[in-house]
Amino acid sequence: MRPNSVWRALPSDSARCETSISMKKLKNFAKFLSFLAVLGAVFVGLFLQEWGLFGSSFRDACLEKGIRLPLEEPKLVVSVKNKTLSVFDGDVLITRYDIATGKNAVPGLIKKDSDSTPLGEYRIRRKAIRENVFRRGSRFMELDFPTQDDIDDAYERRLVNDNQYEAAMEAIRQDKALPPEFPLNGPIGIQGNDFVFMGDRFTDGSIAMSNGDLNDLFEYIPVGTPVIIKP
Repeated sequence: MRPNSVWRALPSDSARCETSISMKKLKNFAKFLSFLAVLGAVFVGLFLQEWGLFGSSFRDACLEKGIRLPLEEPKLVVSVKNKTLSVFDGDVLITRYDIATGKNAVPGLIKKDSDSTPLGEYRIRRKAIRENVFRRGSRFMELDFPTQDDIDDAYERRLVNDNQYEAAMEAIRQDKALPPEFPLNGPIGIQGNDFVFMGDRFTDGSIAMSNGDLNDLFEYIPVGTPVIIKP
């Protein structure tokens, strides 16, 4: 029989339980810290993107091409197939951006909620700064879609009734947005992206750029600039 001096007391069940609980708390706390680190990295990335604090600037691209600002003949050309938006001054290509579009791209009439990007030639009707930067970015350049020709065509095809047609014509005369109940899709324009970029075909028909790219380009593209949307 061993002397009492060499006996060691075994930990009680309650002590083992307390140790197990403490280890679980430490693991949960470590997971929480990891989550905060990831969340912080996401917000830092979004902040850098929103304010365009990384990457080349449109002004730099103009300097490289010998283009003076403001642009004399600005023009935007969108390729739905290639998912690009090209910026021209006259016939000179200044720079090109990656974009996203709607689920489909069709010419002519686009019914509301079809999530389709219209093909054709349009112009920037107005520019707006939005407060909610986490919902499609803080900048928006609205296109003059549907044009009067689009509305006339829709009226001839009986897609809009007399009252809707008159309301649309009045909005065009006053350079205002079409009534929300108008059956053709809109407003459509050049927007930023959502809180998390959702791929290359996620918009309601608008053309989506990264927030940083759009914010950088926004001040250099005036109202009235032609926007050509190709297949």
